[in-house]
Amino acid sequence: MIKNISQPGKVTKESDGIKVSFERLLHHPIEKVWDAITNPEQMKYWFTDVDMKLRPGASITIRFRDESQSLTYGEVLRVEYPNLFVWTWEGELAEWQLSKIDDQTTLLKFDYSKMADEYAVQAPAGFHQLLDRLSERLDGSDDLYAFGAEGETEGKLVTTTLYHSEVFRSLPELSDMKPIVKEKFLNVTPDRVWKAITDKEEMKAWYFNLDDFQPIAGFRFSFPGQGHKGEAYIHHCQVIQSIPNEILQYSWSYENHEGFSIVTFWLKAENGGTRLILSHHGLESFPANNPDFARDSFNGGWTMLITELLPKHLGLEE
Repeated sequence: MIKNISQPGKVTKESDGIKVSFERLLHHPIEKVWDAITNPEQMKYWFTDVDMKLRPGASITIRFRDESQSLTYGEVLRVEYPNLFVWTWEGELAEWQLSKIDDQTTLLKFDYSKMADEYAVQAPAGFHQLLDRLSERLDGSDDLYAFGAEGETEGKLVTTTLYHSEVFRSLPELSDMKPIVKEKFLNVTPDRVWKAITDKEEMKAWYFNLDDFQPIAGFRFSFPGQGHKGEAYIHHCQVIQSIPNEILQYSWSYENHEGFSIVTFWLKAENGGTRLILSHHGLESFPANNPDFARDSFNGGWTMLITELLPKHLGLEE
């Protein structure tokens, strides 16, 4: 029996770039699904504004819904009603395959390929959400998706986290995707460490100057930081997961700079103390030409915070 596949798409590295493959079982007639993925009047709901003719060789204009209304381009390659629709998007390749299971059920297979390594997380996560919105549109939703201007939602954070894990697991050869990991044994109980990483007054003493913090999923917080030459940066974060005395996870991005990353603290009781493991995924998404966003910069910062400042705050100087 074919089941609706809700887990992340499979991300692989092919000879021509990164590829992500999805399968979704849709409880709608194949003709309705075909119309939803090929008709700009339907695509505008779950995707964005698209201008194209449904014939091989036709150009495609895809408009972002950001403030500048950015335009990107592609080309229709194949149209085989109602089973196959293939098009390019700025050199990348989208292939939609539909198979009729019965009169009210369609199996959708979607492959998106020829991506550069740096898009191995963000693009699959984005298409995962687009397919979710396609399902919602087929079910009757009239919501318009703010493509390119959606901001950080809880759903986006969770989805991106899943793809960080998927890519790091399945593509270890992408060394730039490898997270920074810091591990430290602290000779205090997990509840004491938890308080140090979640109480805003304690965090100010060893971490950053936060105006407010609550270890509750969905809570948003910001704090200032400084670069190597005194540059000012504003960090924007949102709590993704919080299990007291066990795990704290939040997004990490910068105001007016591209990029999205995930910070996770794991606490494990060990020999009367706590094994603290810190990971920071997604550094490759930040601007490569800014030394403050270089891997070495983050590595040095986390080393100081986890192995020096936090132990000192807890009264554990060696």
